[in-house]
Amino acid sequence: MQIIQPSQLELAKTLWLLAIFGFTHAVSEWGYLFVPIQTAGREEYLLILMMVHLAFMALSFAFLLAFGLAQYFEKKIYILIPAAIFAVWYISFISFFNKQALNIWYINSEIWARYLMGFPGATLSGLGLWRRRQELKVWGVEISHNLRYASITLLIYSVLGGLIVPVGDVFPSQIINNRNFLFLFHIPVQVARAVSSMFLSWYVLRILSVFRLEYEKTIEKMEKLETLCAERQRIANDIHDGAIQSIYGSGMLLDRASELIDQDPIRSKELITKVIERYNETIKLLRHYIHGLKSDDYGQADVEQRFQQLINEYRDGFPYIKFEVSITIPIWFIFIPKAVEHTFFIAQEGLANAARHSGSSIISVELYGDELFYRMTIKDNGRGLGFDSKKTNQLSSHSGLYGHGIKSMHQRSKELNSKLEIYSSDQGTQVLLQLERVVPQDETL
Repeated sequence: MQIIQPSQLELAKTLWLLAIFGFTHAVSEWGYLFVPIQTAGREEYLLILMMVHLAFMALSFAFLLAFGLAQYFEKKIYILIPAAIFAVWYISFISFFNKQALNIWYINSEIWARYLMGFPGATLSGLGLWRRRQELKVWGVEISHNLRYASITLLIYSVLGGLIVPVGDVFPSQIINNRNFLFLFHIPVQVARAVSSMFLSWYVLRILSVFRLEYEKTIEKMEKLETLCAERQRIANDIHDGAIQSIYGSGMLLDRASELIDQDPIRSKELITKVIERYNETIKLLRHYIHGLKSDDYGQADVEQRFQQLINEYRDGFPYIKFEVSITIPIWFIFIPKAVEHTFFIAQEGLANAARHSGSSIISVELYGDELFYRMTIKDNGRGLGFDSKKTNQLSSHSGLYGHGIKSMHQRSKELNSKLEIYSSDQGTQVLLQLERVVPQDETL
């Protein structure tokens, strides 16, 4: 009886006591057969084997009592009480035996072990499992039924193993004993105990399925949590790469409009109009995020226009930078799920870094694709992004740019199954994204 994975159920924390009871009691039951055979003609070993047999039997009942008490009390109580009773029994019937009346001593030791620990242990265990039915009822009717049957079996065993004892001088062993049981039912009580133990083992094994169910439930929760975290990360990337970058772009246009408000008010007004349009687009984008209405239904011309519009916004925001642009989008590219969205946000992040941080005077943007490949290149002639020259594509810790944007670019490239390379030096930075088309075997190019 082993619980492989940690469990939050209270029953799991005490099942080890029931497991030890089962093992030690099985050893003690074999003692009834083992002791007479091994001591035949060897009376010098009889006393030792009898003491070992009694010790295992009493110890098994002590663990059964501990399991029963554990269903009601905290650990200190359910460990200390059985330990104290076992110690009293051991001192009274093992340490101070009567060698002249060895058989009487042996029988009385067994009787008191069953009376003091076996009967209350099985009774408390049976009633305790009955109480656990409400706790485990949520795991299914079958678990509840198995707990009920195990509880009833333990209560039956409390009589068979705790009250029906050898004939002795202790009341009520003169009336309720092995001999009278055999006379009434025509079977030895040991057989009845064995049958009840078999049923108990079966029901406990069935009960253990609750821990498998709990484990599966835990795995399901972990998968849901992983999905939730991935979704939160996706939303964070979308908001950063979409809304935040859009707002930043609007800020650039406003800065430029404020510079031109006196010199060229008409041009300034045009820029402010673009800012208003851009803010409206941002609001629409955020609504799409909230309601999950984002769609990749783009046409080839729409995609090219979307990238061109992005570049034009940076042209307006950074008039001192020369933009060299070439855009050719292959038709197969727009049918790849999330391809337009991911590459657009990667381009947006690459342009933002080049325009804001590189100090460049020229930024070239090339989007090109044929029947087999798609390539996006963003290159500037600035001072670089602070990459460590000894580690290709690794930002140095002092660059200050190894933030959410760079991570998001790599994450989007990974989700797209594309290859993203960022080369940076004191002569500029190049962002290169390459995507290979996966062509079905039955498709002819």
